Amino acid sequence: MSRALEIRSSQGSPDAPRACLVCGSQKLGPRFCTECGTELVPPVIVMHAVGPVWAVNGHVLTVVAEEDLRRTILDTAAGIAQAATPVRVVITDGARVTRVVLRLDGSSVAEGDDAAAWAGPGVQPVTPIRSRPSLVGVHAGAGASTWALLLDLQEVQLADEPTGPVVLVCRSTPAGINATKAAIRALGTDAVDAVLVVADAPGKPVPAAAREQRVLAGAVPVAAVPWLPRLRAVAEISPALAGQLARPVQRITKALQGAQTAKKEKA
Repeated sequence: MSRALEIRSSQGSPDAPRACLVCGSQKLGPRFCTECGTELVPPVIVMHAVGPVWAVNGHVLTVVAEEDLRRTILDTAAGIAQAATPVRVVITDGARVTRVVLRLDGSSVAEGDDAAAWAGPGVQPVTPIRSRPSLVGVHAGAGASTWALLLDLQEVQLADEPTGPVVLVCRSTPAGINATKAAIRALGTDAVDAVLVVADAPGKPVPAAAREQRVLAGAVPVAAVPWLPRLRAVAEISPALAGQLARPVQRITKALQGAQTAKKEKA
């Protein structure tokens, strides 16, 4: 067993952010941005001291030879962070620095010098409520590719006639919602788990779009995706960006899980 001399919840840091890294708001709560809900908890800092001795947020941890180093370190980091969202971890081993995002299922993604050693699967596979849906963008620029990466779902094209359940993705404009209605008519409501309506701009959608979105919600579950400035002109989703967007991603994931549960109960 690992021997951590002292494991305590992290306390407030003098380096805590003064503005949200995602939306820039200064309306910050103790753990979350009150404007967009992004978690503000700083990353867990892991340092290799010598031999089997590591430090996790300053707490000494000895990892014996028969233990899985990655699993032991990341499980300890999760226990210290006590977060309800993915945890960011910065690992320093001499001159080598690796940045990790530890997901709620125990799996991790990493970038940096030792990314291959710190990325990996969770302790147990996640059992889906229903077969995993595919994301389908109903018009150009809907945001399906970005959200497929963030939600770890497959993206397929509407023209491919998906054979399994789908989550449709559109922008919060009248044209985007009308395209979604046309897709639902083509696929049938039974094939659509939910619709992600991605904000097209900061603030509330235009009144016409808001009305159409309420009508749409009467047919299928709708999850409203807020305006996230950090996603503008993003070519790829890095572990650091995934960590910054953990809170809104968790909300969307829960909304999709709720939609799947409703589908299962209805069936």
